[in-house]
Amino acid sequence: MAVLRFTRDIISRLPSIEVRHNSTMKRTAAMLISISLLAAIATAMPRASAYSIGSNSFSVVIQDDLQGLLKKLKSSAVEERRDAAQQLAGLADPRSTDALIAVLSDGDAGVRAAAADALGLIGDKRAVEPLTGLLKDNIAFVRSAAARVLGQLADARSVDPLKAALQDSSSSVRGAAALGLGSLHDTRVVPDMIPYLRDEAPDVRAAVASALGDLRDKRAVEALSQLLKDERTVRVAAAIALADIGDKKALPRLKEAVDAEKEAEIKSQMADALHRLTAAPDQT
Repeated sequence: MAVLRFTRDIISRLPSIEVRHNSTMKRTAAMLISISLLAAIATAMPRASAYSIGSNSFSVVIQDDLQGLLKKLKSSAVEERRDAAQQLAGLADPRSTDALIAVLSDGDAGVRAAAADALGLIGDKRAVEPLTGLLKDNIAFVRSAAARVLGQLADARSVDPLKAALQDSSSSVRGAAALGLGSLHDTRVVPDMIPYLRDEAPDVRAAVASALGDLRDKRAVEALSQLLKDERTVRVAAAIALADIGDKKALPRLKEAVDAEKEAEIKSQMADALHRLTAAPDQT
């Protein structure tokens, strides 16, 4: 299983990077790029004490669940707080925003990461500033979760903090920050991101390539073309990004890379990128 772009929902919370865009190839490429260790998201609706048919009764049940989970979020037991945060993510109820923001400072890293995930699903931009503070957390997977969710919230205030996170000591955080910047679609960050195509970690190079593909800025074409002989996940990410940007000046080098590729699966994905770039409309 593999995912190169965030699907902004449950797939994005698997222990790998997120999916954007609608290319099957992108969903095939990404899980090779490990970005962060995040708290699992509970997919089932929390159990209610009673059930009855009808929309009004259902609303009462949800309200009961919400209040119970908010109370559980204040429990002295770490596992209960973590479970409550995960289940609140399942509800994605905006009324839980304040309580979830409050537990971003919880003493347990798993609770902090789960709360960040829940806030990403809710989508309330009041969480932007508290999540920005979480980029300085002492636990890498919490910082990764914060970076990813800031990208998910797509608020311009996140640009500078995510740019700073590109220098994080953890490769998972640097990768999540790059992908977050790609989600913000602010092409002013392109010159800041291009140097990170030379990051020592392949996962980061692949994440930066993916983000630059999202930004669709021709200034990245030359640097991306140089990655077509990099490690397998990196060269796939670079090929996809070049196809996304759509600058046909990259065609000769991409074709050369496809012809030279020895691994069948990688060759297939790069060939798909070549086909998309070939079929792309000419740019002025």
